[in-house]
Amino acid sequence: MKKIELSEHFTYKKLLLYSLPVIGHAIAILSFTMADGYFVSNLLGVNAFAAVEFVQPIFLVIFAMGFMFGSGSSAAIAAHKGKGEMDKAREIFSMMIAAMAIAGVILGILVLMTLPRILHYCGATEEIMPYCRDYAVLLFAFMPMHLFQSCFDSLWAITERVWLGFGISIISGLINVILDYVLIKYFNMGVSGAAFATSFAATVGAVLILRLFLKKDEGGLYFVKFSFDLKRFFEICFNGASEMVDTVSESITELVMNVQLIKLFGASGVAAMGILNYTIGVFIAVFYGFSTTTVAIVGYKHGQGDKAEVQGLLKKGAVITIISGIIANAACLLLAEPIACLYVGYDEGVKSLTANVLRINAFSCVFYGLSLFAASFFTGLEDGLASIIIAMFLSLIAPITAIFTLPAIFGRDAIWFSTPVATFATVLLCMILIKTRYRSIRNSSWT
Repeated sequence: MKKIELSEHFTYKKLLLYSLPVIGHAIAILSFTMADGYFVSNLLGVNAFAAVEFVQPIFLVIFAMGFMFGSGSSAAIAAHKGKGEMDKAREIFSMMIAAMAIAGVILGILVLMTLPRILHYCGATEEIMPYCRDYAVLLFAFMPMHLFQSCFDSLWAITERVWLGFGISIISGLINVILDYVLIKYFNMGVSGAAFATSFAATVGAVLILRLFLKKDEGGLYFVKFSFDLKRFFEICFNGASEMVDTVSESITELVMNVQLIKLFGASGVAAMGILNYTIGVFIAVFYGFSTTTVAIVGYKHGQGDKAEVQGLLKKGAVITIISGIIANAACLLLAEPIACLYVGYDEGVKSLTANVLRINAFSCVFYGLSLFAASFFTGLEDGLASIIIAMFLSLIAPITAIFTLPAIFGRDAIWFSTPVATFATVLLCMILIKTRYRSIRNSSWT
């Protein structure tokens, strides 16, 4: 297959083909947490599984910094590549990766020092606290490696090595799945085994990435000497902040949801929510992979000043995400029962609750993709403010409002409708922003 270049005109086919390995990469990365959840649930029980679900949102708050570094860098690098300024693109690439590695070390240490207090404030009960602690320690000890993983989720598209990134993610994913099973079942390491499997797999991926970009690639990206430009650093972080804000907001929302579910449904509610996150997460990974590619392509075309191409990408992206959302909705409805059985088939009550929750939330797939695409589209245009507004509304403001208001008005079961209501409201917001902020950008002079 002929390599697709960023300089080309993107048809529907090229847009999908260029996005495919990034989508595959995102799904492979998701397998880390899905494998943890499956083996922990089936080999260790509901309480251990609930503990993993308590730790994951805390972990993702830090993990999301990689998205900020990667997405912000991707847009900036794409703009410089579009202008033919490869030396500047390499300097930004090197500066942001170095900053990310330092941030990973510092944040990992800080979290480990305050871990018991964090877990207590997040609502971990005495029954699941030991599981939470055992799982969290090994995750945060390897934080720099996890940040490499999240950062390159966004950067593979702009490096134009998307298939190589997909291959590395497959290797890491297979290592994680195999070690999960072996360490939990045969070495009796419990949730510590699951955490070590995830962290070791991320380390393998990070080492492969470092080796790859230490080599000079004529016309491509690689590590070079750089001067740290503090002003440019903060500009890049701000532009990429929507992707971090989205994940951080989502994690905070998940923590709030877990606290409410413990009160309303006990550990069964947390387990059902965890399985919902895994299932919807597969479809979100598809949307995220496509949206990540959008940042690079839109950023490149924006750097060239090609208004017609950017306008075409907006239309094509919207059509693709709508069709994908409809397919995801149908798949979630059809597979609700088998998925529930796969994770908690040993407990009839939790299985029934989980299947019902999956059916209720299938509808949200239709709108989630559109929201992610819109946020990434604005990031590609270097309109970080619009991206942040969408991300915060989608992942924090709308769902938390729904989490507290829906059960208060309609009863405890209404809490499961929080995500569908939030995603629908966010799409309405995206339409308003596209008609206002994007129209203003489109009518301006791009230089």
